[in-house]
Amino acid sequence: MMDPAKRTRRDGRGETARRNRAWMVLLFGGAFLLPAAAARADDPENCLICHQYRGLSRFDEASGRAHVFFVDPQYALAHRGPHGRLACTACHIREEVEVVPHHAVTPVDCTRQCHLPSTTGIERRFSHDNVMEMLARSAHKPEELSKLTFSRGPLLADNQSICLYCHDEPLFRDPALAIPKFTELADRVYDRCDVCHAEKVATDIEYYVRHIASRFQPARTPLELAQVCAVCHSDPKVMAERELPNSVASFVRSFHGKAALLGDFSTADCLNCHVTAGENAHLMLAPDDPKSSVHVANVAESCRSLVCHPGADPKIAETAVHLDLPTAQGTIEYALAAIFIVLTILTFGPSCMLVLLDLLQVIVGREVHGEERLHALVKRIMEDPRGKHQLVRFSVNHRVQHWVLSALFILLVLTGFPMKFADDWWAAPLVRMFGGLGWARVIHHWSGILLVLGFFGHLVDVFFGFVSRARELGGPHGRADYVKAWVSLPMWISPTDIKKSIQLILYLMFLRKEKPAFGRFSPAEKFEYLGVFWGTMLLGITGLLLWGEQISSHFLSGRAFNLATIAHTYEAFLAVIHVGILHIYNVIFAPKVFPLSTATMNGYTPIAKLVEEHGEMIDEVARDLGIRDEGEPYHE
Repeated sequence: MMDPAKRTRRDGRGETARRNRAWMVLLFGGAFLLPAAAARADDPENCLICHQYRGLSRFDEASGRAHVFFVDPQYALAHRGPHGRLACTACHIREEVEVVPHHAVTPVDCTRQCHLPSTTGIERRFSHDNVMEMLARSAHKPEELSKLTFSRGPLLADNQSICLYCHDEPLFRDPALAIPKFTELADRVYDRCDVCHAEKVATDIEYYVRHIASRFQPARTPLELAQVCAVCHSDPKVMAERELPNSVASFVRSFHGKAALLGDFSTADCLNCHVTAGENAHLMLAPDDPKSSVHVANVAESCRSLVCHPGADPKIAETAVHLDLPTAQGTIEYALAAIFIVLTILTFGPSCMLVLLDLLQVIVGREVHGEERLHALVKRIMEDPRGKHQLVRFSVNHRVQHWVLSALFILLVLTGFPMKFADDWWAAPLVRMFGGLGWARVIHHWSGILLVLGFFGHLVDVFFGFVSRARELGGPHGRADYVKAWVSLPMWISPTDIKKSIQLILYLMFLRKEKPAFGRFSPAEKFEYLGVFWGTMLLGITGLLLWGEQISSHFLSGRAFNLATIAHTYEAFLAVIHVGILHIYNVIFAPKVFPLSTATMNGYTPIAKLVEEHGEMIDEVARDLGIRDEGEPYHE
């Protein structure tokens, strides 16, 4: 039995613990409950508990009128109104509504902080009369807008304003969007501004922030603005009656439009180009108006403004911002695009055919003639101390270049192709993964620079190898034979390679019994190499031209940028098609190298693939080592 003294001490400790827990519950509960009442009116959802009902009203006997207190939930929750983003206490006195339900409140005084009164004490009234005057002088004349007919029928009711074609309900704008550091600087406002605004600092600051500073931020993003313009400029009936081009569609296909699709808010929008700098947005003039910012005499200066392409030559204005290839038949741009499309088809088709025919050989179990002899010869070569080194097809230098090229190629594809397919679902998330379009472009540009530098490094390597080979072939007299050296370059496609390529196709189509043997590099590998050589050179040149348009525009016409854009885009697409089908299959998915060709890691091609495709190389190495081919059958 427990000692009574101990039991008393234990019970005392237990009672103390229970009291402490009770106090903790009260303290923490109070911490959550105390601000709850004050926060109720800040949260529109709390007020809507009552005010969402349409029947909420009260009859005022003094005035003989009914006061309706219904608030549409969508007004506050979906911001469908000019005050939708304001808290209830921004207009109603906090002390009167902090307890829910509350008593009758003082009528809202709109002149207290927002709609400030003039010196006469009368609330300032805002008028849009000047807007109508601007529209009367613009391309969007009110009388013309009222005559518009749309393919889907009328968009406005008879009593609605034509302003609603472009404007919906104006939204209260968060000042923090216009002034990113506003929240950080808010604490210093009163410390500094009360020097001059001591009597009305709260009112003056509130008015400045909400009505002036917040409007520095554009009301719509470039994409949202294009969607507004599309109401008329993409409607088939409006375009047909007014003989208008599909400007919004061609804008979306341009660089600026694709940047807008990818969430870039800094790219040029419709107003940046079509409204003269310093003019009101409502004073948008037709392109044939001499005062228009896009008039043929003014468009160059619009493009060369400080916020767009400063320092560029006026010829940059010849670049087609609204380039629309389907409607540009007969132009050099259209011809270049057609050539690349045909080239892509001619590359894509044979690549697919070779892959499928090669897989068919595996399915039917077809064996290469002379395989046992070559296996035996490889075995004898490997037994020679010098043999293993002679069978290396890719040196360390070549392997390093390959993996650097692979990494840069992947980065360029991941950061470049979202611009080509900006309207696809995966493009914007991929760009956001790199930190936004700005960072994606930085990565793309510098990956391209590194690729070009690597390309020049490879050219230097090839050049010294070429000179060394020419001197070697020149004989003892010291005369270099550059012609023979050029023809004997490892990746040079010779007439023999073309002949053997035809023989390979015939073999794969079961029209030839023996598979041709190749040297150190097969025609397919040489074709891949020349494709990378040509593609890197073309992509590097066009990429630098497009990136440095402020410099290159002084040497080239604006149409050269159209051609560079087409060539850069289609060549990149051609490279992905080629690498994604032929090269990936040859080094990863081909049965004799799966899951990865060891040649990319240690320089040695798997013996099965070496025997099947590089028989001439095996014979050449054997001759160099003095190994006689005895035709011995190979056994594991």
